[in-house]
Amino acid sequence: MARVASAKRHAQAVFQLALERNEVDKWKSDLNTTASTLGDPQVLAILEDPKIQLREKQQLVNKLLPGFSQLALNFAYLMVAKQRMTILNQVVAEYEKMANSYQGLEHARVTTAVPIEREEQEKLLQRLAAITGKRILLTPEVNPSIIGGFIARVGDKLIDGSTRAKLEALKKRLIRTAV
Repeated sequence: MARVASAKRHAQAVFQLALERNEVDKWKSDLNTTASTLGDPQVLAILEDPKIQLREKQQLVNKLLPGFSQLALNFAYLMVAKQRMTILNQVVAEYEKMANSYQGLEHARVTTAVPIEREEQEKLLQRLAAITGKRILLTPEVNPSIIGGFIARVGDKLIDGSTRAKLEALKKRLIRTAV
């Protein structure tokens, strides 16, 4: 729990900085690059080694993140110095949630029984956008157990239009009326 709170605090601080500088997308990119580059197991082993001087770790970060702004490098240095590399991916995820919300984007995970065609995805995007009032980033999944229809998870909303759910509801109604 403390890790999640810490990740949120770090993400919030970076997000505020990005807003002030009008660099929300740049920071999103920089954070993703930082997490993937510094999260490499070999790099991580060096950055977490207490025997290696902080200055040497900072030089490694400089070398691995060329072209980064001084602020982005300072953030990476802070994560290394405070031994917070284990929460870096959580910081990135929290930042992306904040950035997407700020930009009016919402992630939708849509599960269908069979893969859906591009045309159907577009229609579904439009329907979900109308329901939420936001632009939707769609992540499709396939799960044959839902039989048909779809299940959409948009933020904290669940829209279950699956055949399996309809059959379960019908079963419950039949049981109630049979009693």
